[in-house]
Amino acid sequence: MDDEVRIEDFLITKKQKSFEFNFFKKAAEYEKWEDVDFDGVYEIERTFEVEEEDIIAYSEGILDDNPLFSDNKAAEEGPFGGLIAHPLFLTPVGFWLTGDSGPGSWVRTPGAINPGQVIEFHEPIRPGDTIRARSRFFDKWIKRGKRYLTYETEFFNQNDQRVAKWWITLILPRSHGEEAHKF
Repeated sequence: MDDEVRIEDFLITKKQKSFEFNFFKKAAEYEKWEDVDFDGVYEIERTFEVEEEDIIAYSEGILDDNPLFSDNKAAEEGPFGGLIAHPLFLTPVGFWLTGDSGPGSWVRTPGAINPGQVIEFHEPIRPGDTIRARSRFFDKWIKRGKRYLTYETEFFNQNDQRVAKWWITLILPRSHGEEAHKF
């Protein structure tokens, strides 16, 4: 009898099955804290095509049985007239959009700690939406020997409506060139 639990056993959607969840594989290609460029706004190249299965799988994964996020038929009777994504659905969307190289890829750094985020919601995310994002680096600092980085990302749908604005702060481990993993 095989009692081994593998992450692959929990992947349901097409996107989950195609997403590289081993963030160590390309860690050497991630943007480093000391290389962050504050001079530009970055249009993220990838898009996220929102499917009903993505919204429902996320809702099930966080154990939120609110019918607005998990039951298309019941959601039709709700205030939004149909299924919408849970507000924190932006988290996996952000990881999907960022990719594993270039500006913002530091978000995937193994060992990074998320001490906080703020999200403003403007429009609900719905099945059929195509989400794109634009990011800019907001601030970076060292406190108690830890490297903090904050960036701002705006998410837009296919109609160029801003659906959300997200500020996220991470504490990043030292990069390989600076005594990696020394805390």
